Amino acid sequence: MRYLIPIAMCLALGGCEDDAAEAPPDAGAGDEAPQDAGPPTDAGSDAGHDAGPPRPPARIFARRFVSKVRERPDRDAFRVGYLRAGAIMMATTGDPVRTDDSRCRGGWYELTTGGFVCNGRDVIAFWGRRPPEVRGAQPDRAAPLPYNYARNRRNNNPMYRNLPTDEQAAEFEGFHIPGQEPPPGEEGATAEGEGAAPAAPPPATEDDPDAEPEEEEPVTLASLAGERDSVLLRRMTNGMIVSLDRDFRAGPHRRRYWRTIHNGFVPYRTLAPILIPDFAGVRLDETVNLPFGWVMAQNEFYYLRSDDGRVRRGPRVELRERLQIVGRETIGTTDYFIAADGRLYRERDVRRIAPRARPDQIGEHDKWIEVNLSQQYLIAYEGDRPVFVTLISSGRAFHPDDPEANFLTPTGTFRIRAKHLAANMDGDTAADGPYSIDDVPYVMYFQLAYALHGAFWHRAFGFPRSHGCVNLAPRDAQWIFNWSDPQVPEGWHGAYPTESEPGTWIYIHGETPGQRSSR
Repeated sequence: MRYLIPIAMCLALGGCEDDAAEAPPDAGAGDEAPQDAGPPTDAGSDAGHDAGPPRPPARIFARRFVSKVRERPDRDAFRVGYLRAGAIMMATTGDPVRTDDSRCRGGWYELTTGGFVCNGRDVIAFWGRRPPEVRGAQPDRAAPLPYNYARNRRNNNPMYRNLPTDEQAAEFEGFHIPGQEPPPGEEGATAEGEGAAPAAPPPATEDDPDAEPEEEEPVTLASLAGERDSVLLRRMTNGMIVSLDRDFRAGPHRRRYWRTIHNGFVPYRTLAPILIPDFAGVRLDETVNLPFGWVMAQNEFYYLRSDDGRVRRGPRVELRERLQIVGRETIGTTDYFIAADGRLYRERDVRRIAPRARPDQIGEHDKWIEVNLSQQYLIAYEGDRPVFVTLISSGRAFHPDDPEANFLTPTGTFRIRAKHLAANMDGDTAADGPYSIDDVPYVMYFQLAYALHGAFWHRAFGFPRSHGCVNLAPRDAQWIFNWSDPQVPEGWHGAYPTESEPGTWIYIHGETPGQRSSR
């Protein structure tokens, strides 16, 4: 699966497919053939070190986009995680801990975070301050979004494999080369490369008015892909999202392009920056606890008791205004929740969230996550103690007139089976067409392509919206990602559960609002 149309995706409607390169491991299956040569012989090399005083611990540079970290210094050992290209780690020693592996000629290094990496194949051992290769932008795990992101604003917008020439820009984005006449009927672009080639008109049918118009081929990820030997990597539809490295100038006219984290080049002015949604869940403690609530109605008010015992209306409240619920009261014919500050909120306007009993199979000291589809909320627990609560957007409900639009989130008890700091998600759907989002943040897969993850392309938390995944506001996804197991060590991009550190439990239950029985 690969790209997107208007952004209504698990991915605001979002389907939930990750890159194949970042799929969960199976103990070394699918590894490439042994490398042809040993590690490079520059400052990053381990070769030629004579016996003598021990070297200081090596620094480790991840050279592959997915640099595997193994449980043991062996290519057949279980893959416990991976580094992304450009990551810099520390080894425990200056020399490899194993050098007799013919499939890792540069030797195996142990990381201070745990795990082993193959020097010369996946990583480069080096000493000194200067990395052996140029680094792209590195993720910021302390931020709600690990990268900078932008939304594509045009259909048919090109993404190139490398910076295009003026002639290639003219061909694929309608760039008007100064001093040359543009083709008749074609509008030129500015030197910033912001133009786009016009779409072809539909075929004429005037000669045969009774003829059926020729059915257009549906837009798919495959139809958007460029030819293998072309500078064009792919076309993008309006709403596709890319993660950004930095911008470049190209050609004598200084056309400007963004380079993406995945090494594509996109005309600069065709991308709009992404803003982080304001909504965030709540850490629970002695002062903030369950039951908790959010106002989930537009243009509503809170209420106050007057001295004569009646209820008077207060100011308007914002959608998703939160309240600590301390009681419930019926006044006249209306049911109210009582907030900790004494305000009254009509029950029908509030999403009340209360703890539930721990499922039998989950241990009394285990971490676990409850996802309530009926009420569209998530609670994180440590044993029987709730520690975090927030609103989510699950897969949208079955539409009786369009079975293809069924994106329901699965129910049941699962464990987190893979965690990625960021992973691409894209796909083709009959209901929404192709979609593509680079580096969806804080991804926690629990079954097949279904995951909990951050969503920054919509603000509908508390209502179904996705293609089946559980969408979380970015700050919430960041918190759950850092809290849940398996832990992803600092500097790693992903980790997989092990026998000693299994994935956190996820219990999903309820019925999505709007869902109808298929019987």
